[in-house]
Amino acid sequence: MSADSTAQRRKPATKVAEPARRTPMFDVQHGPLPSEPAPFRSSRDPFDDMPEGRPRGARQPDRDTRAEAAPRRQPAPFDRVPTAASPAPAAPARRTLAKNMVDLQQADTLAGQLVGRGADYRYAAPRGSALDRGRGQPWLLLLVAAASLVIFWFASAAPKTIISGFTGGGPSAASSALSKVFQTENVPAGEHAVVGEPTLSAQFIDSVLAHYGSPAQGTGKIWVAMGQRYGIDPAYALAFFIHESSAGTSPAWAGVKPGGGSTHNIGNIICAGYATCFGRFRDYDSWDAGIEDWYKLIATEYVNDRGALTVEQIIPIYAPSFENDVNNYVQTVVGLADSWRQGVVR
Repeated sequence: MSADSTAQRRKPATKVAEPARRTPMFDVQHGPLPSEPAPFRSSRDPFDDMPEGRPRGARQPDRDTRAEAAPRRQPAPFDRVPTAASPAPAAPARRTLAKNMVDLQQADTLAGQLVGRGADYRYAAPRGSALDRGRGQPWLLLLVAAASLVIFWFASAAPKTIISGFTGGGPSAASSALSKVFQTENVPAGEHAVVGEPTLSAQFIDSVLAHYGSPAQGTGKIWVAMGQRYGIDPAYALAFFIHESSAGTSPAWAGVKPGGGSTHNIGNIICAGYATCFGRFRDYDSWDAGIEDWYKLIATEYVNDRGALTVEQIIPIYAPSFENDVNNYVQTVVGLADSWRQGVVR
């Protein structure tokens, strides 16, 4: 081993560590300790008296102070930064009393316009309805008024009237009626057919007319002759005459004329285009014409045209229910005819 190697292995004795020159890893500082926490030290005892408040004075309105107060500034947005070059916002102009009065007048005028333009809640007919179609069409209103007058006329007339379109055809109409006048096979059970041979004599009919004091006394032969010609039992014709006008003696009979005359209309037959009429009803110059027209009407319009052969089928058409008591009418006609066939004058 050489001396050089030995010298290299040995550390020099003069080298001393210098800990004071190194930077410390942690800097420790010793400061004063914090004070002890005291959470209840600042709280107030709820049983202590509250401090007396001073009285609040009355607030006096000051319009000029409010007008001169500086307006609140809005915070600037984040993307805008005020600079020194930006001009300061101008103070709002002070409002005078005259300006306020002008504004109040304008507000009153605007409120009046809004009230005048308020919604109209009046009923408006739907388009296409009957009421909407009737607008601008005065003829429709006139038609409705005329129909109302006709209905009122019929309702105010004497009861026990008929509505017929029979105009009193000649012998051809009577002969055509004879083809069906004796066909009674279609008469329902329990009903009373008006077609058939006469069941009353001329003398008995005269006695019935005399019983009522009828102005048609002495016409018994006409009743029987017309019954044979048109195939209608005279008992039912006479019963219609009694029910309609008490054989021409009722003061309420529509056939009574001023001066004591009559229309000789034994059944109150509606005019319906007849040559001579008195009011709503036909007017005949004699009892013979009036009696024959009733037989012709029943034989042609009811028996032949409508196929109505019985009292129960004829009367609801002859004397409709809106003017007459149909059941009472039927019972009266049937009851009178049955009692006369038994020889009872009533």
